[in-house]
Amino acid sequence: MSWEMELDESLLEELYQWIDSLSLSRAKQRIERDFSDGLLVAEIIYYYLPELVDLQNYNSANSLEHKKSNWKMLNKKILSNIGLDIPDVIISGLSNCKPGLIEVLLFNLRLKIDEQLELKQKAIQQPIKSSIDRNKRKNISNLNYEEVKQEYLQQQEQIEILKAKIRRLEHVLQLKDTRIKELSTILQHH
Repeated sequence: MSWEMELDESLLEELYQWIDSLSLSRAKQRIERDFSDGLLVAEIIYYYLPELVDLQNYNSANSLEHKKSNWKMLNKKILSNIGLDIPDVIISGLSNCKPGLIEVLLFNLRLKIDEQLELKQKAIQQPIKSSIDRNKRKNISNLNYEEVKQEYLQQQEQIEILKAKIRRLEHVLQLKDTRIKELSTILQHH
């Protein structure tokens, strides 16, 4: 991330509208001063990713050391974990209300928040998709099982029918054998 980047007017306007749309503990008046203690950045992250921030760790600060302490904690616990590591020289600039720095940070923070929200969404959808896939496979397996079961039952039914036909044919054969014997004895007596 380049800290020397300059945001054009339309990006700045969009950024300020985004900040104004959030309910933060204090209204934006002079953005460098308002954000110099890191508290509002923690609030923004908490607004979108509450699981990452414990707001009790960050207090409104007036002294330079307290501001830097907030920023260092924010950097170590949160920002570096979402890919937005802030060098000490920038922390010093933010704490000293250096113009232009907070806008660059907020612009990049917004991008990182969007990435995190997207990852979060994918993480939520993945188990759902996996579950749907498993259910589909299970349904297909159940379908296959049901089809195989039906086929098996039909084959069993056909086997029973064939067995009945065999028994009937065997009975017919016995009747014919008996009739043949009867006719043979009649022929022998004549």
